[in-house]
Amino acid sequence: MKTFTLAILPLALISAFSHAAEEKAVEQAEVDTVYVTAEKQLQQSLGVSRISKDDIDKRPAVNDISEFVRTMPGVNLTGNTATGQRGNKRQIDLRGMGPENTLILIDGKPVNSRQSERISMRGERNTRGDSNWVPVEEIESITVLRGPAATRYGSGAMGGVVNIVTKKVSKEFKGQVNLYANQPQDSKEGATRRIGFNLSGPIIQDTLGFRIYGNLNKTDADAADINAGHGNDSAAGVEGVRNKDIAGRLQWKISPAQTLILDSSYSRQGNIYNGDSQNSNATNTRTVITDTATGAVISDTESTLREIYQSGIKETARLYRSAYSLTHDGAWEWGDTKNVISYERTVNSHLPEGLAGGPEGSYTGLDFVQSRLKNLRFSSEANIPFKLGVDNVLTVGAEFTDSKLDDPASNSQGFKDQGKTDVFDGISAVRGGKASQRNWAAYVEDNISLTDKTHLIPAIRFDHNSDSGSNWSPALNFSHQIGENWLVKGGVARAYKAPNLYQTNPDFILYTRGQGCPLSAPGSVRCYYMGNNNLKPETSINKEIGLEFNKNGWQASATYFHNAYRNKIVIGDQLIATSNIGNWLLQWENTPKATISGIEGNLVVPLHDTLKWSNNFTYMHKSEDYQGNPLSLVPKHTINSTLSWTPNERFDANLTFTHYGRTKPRGVAINRLERDGNPRAGVTPLTSEHNQTQVGSYGIWGINAGYNWNKRVAVRGGVSNLFNKKLYRTTAGAQTYNEHGRAFYGSLKVSF
Repeated sequence: MKTFTLAILPLALISAFSHAAEEKAVEQAEVDTVYVTAEKQLQQSLGVSRISKDDIDKRPAVNDISEFVRTMPGVNLTGNTATGQRGNKRQIDLRGMGPENTLILIDGKPVNSRQSERISMRGERNTRGDSNWVPVEEIESITVLRGPAATRYGSGAMGGVVNIVTKKVSKEFKGQVNLYANQPQDSKEGATRRIGFNLSGPIIQDTLGFRIYGNLNKTDADAADINAGHGNDSAAGVEGVRNKDIAGRLQWKISPAQTLILDSSYSRQGNIYNGDSQNSNATNTRTVITDTATGAVISDTESTLREIYQSGIKETARLYRSAYSLTHDGAWEWGDTKNVISYERTVNSHLPEGLAGGPEGSYTGLDFVQSRLKNLRFSSEANIPFKLGVDNVLTVGAEFTDSKLDDPASNSQGFKDQGKTDVFDGISAVRGGKASQRNWAAYVEDNISLTDKTHLIPAIRFDHNSDSGSNWSPALNFSHQIGENWLVKGGVARAYKAPNLYQTNPDFILYTRGQGCPLSAPGSVRCYYMGNNNLKPETSINKEIGLEFNKNGWQASATYFHNAYRNKIVIGDQLIATSNIGNWLLQWENTPKATISGIEGNLVVPLHDTLKWSNNFTYMHKSEDYQGNPLSLVPKHTINSTLSWTPNERFDANLTFTHYGRTKPRGVAINRLERDGNPRAGVTPLTSEHNQTQVGSYGIWGINAGYNWNKRVAVRGGVSNLFNKKLYRTTAGAQTYNEHGRAFYGSLKVSF
């Protein structure tokens, strides 16, 4: 009965607000909210960074916005785990919690396309994440929320939230054509070319407007041998990517108080192959599996990789994302409302990958297979100002999400051990490709203005997931003004993440020929891992406290954060069944606690009316799971610095510098491969961090300048990695990644 009530709550709210529209519509020509909601107040917290359109223009991303978000405090780019697999597929990682705990939003709506990519034995996905679905030229702003401020968004936001806001519908007809090119100095590094356009304006003045944009982008792959001679000849460089995007918006001003927005978008992303696989098996690495009874070759990984590379196949994966949404915004005498219906469909078309042992993630054929992910979401929210002794703005919201995954290719792995069939009592050998989840949620939060200088924001959220059950997420945030220039802020919140559609699916099987077995398994044993539909959700208690200073353009802040991570989901080591031939069956399990803590802050110095020096820093004090390994591979400290010179309205120049501290690798073995190593594959034993490849500290400089010829034409040029500091991947399954060297770039924007 409880879940049924939650399921209908969004619809009930929509109905109620529609009725209110008929009864209490505001008559004035324009309604502006003069009160501050809990969400707006939270976005003033120390754990929030805002990236404006001007910021993006002055430091254009080569391809993905993650490159720019990376320069904010508390942000790094990593893989999903600290294994270093797919090390060049680096995604947004907030406060060291890993990309899977970073929620990406587009105009406030969650993006879930990466969930269409299978999760590996060690928790990695073959994905760049969901930060590349909007062309950089079509972004109005980006908001990065870290820590307790992000708990209102539900599952997947334990690290934080990145909200990409697209450009608005213009009141006047206007358009723009933009060109961008990036050329690395090293011919083995991939170059980028991009062209895009946008049009916006009224169809019926002050009533109906539109916006449309399109984008074509290609970043070439690194040369297959870019890392040769630098420690591991089989490690691939950075894959290339093709982007094709088109999106449209219709905005109907129903009345001065009501707006209806219809959004539609279609995007295609293609991975341009350069020898990359999960385990960095390049074209000179061969893994052959034969039938022990007949001697027949079951799979030949090297042959497939060589075929791919020599056949002229340009892409190994193609993601097709379609998204539709209908948003109703209302402003009433008693408050404001937002109701959203959205639908997202992702088709992940890729070459088949091995799911077994050593060749896991390596391509095993040339015929594309597909997974399909569908997400339907309803959400309703009302902001209600009232006075109860002091000023309050109450926020009440509810949402419903239905997720469906069909991945017969990844869920087809059976109980096969080198030509033999394992039989486990009570475990079906028949595999199905479909999985689904539903989530119902309701939340309440209040922005309480205790005084003009003191604000308190209590909140609570309830989620019920059809797989992992119910979860409560309370939160308490505060801010207090000290004098005219000082502000203290802090908060504590409980956040959660539901298990994904692979981890809870018993039909999802991964096989290891022994090296991936737990340390307790006898040497003769092979292991299977399966999904577990009894998993608990991951949770964290996020705390932060900090101080901010503002005076005459000077800004400074420092924030301490601490995350107590519970029930992290990993491949388990508890035996659940033994087969007829003695092999083991294990499953995904919840683990004990992990801890993350650190300090982040910023300093802005107005050196002159035309000269500003902006800095931020992050120091990771602790990142450690229950076994003593880091949760993700992030530098011990990071410093970002920008010197901006704007002598007039037409010209600006910027000098940038980023310093990355040493990155500590894994040091505690959790399976045979990590304990014993594999010299053939270039994997050294995890007996100590001292025999692992570490990323030492290094710095990257950049310079750029822009000039507005007139109101219609703007140009910008620059040099990234000015002093040509490079990093190469050095070991298979590596702790390291490629940092590209010096590159020259330029952009041209023509408006009309």
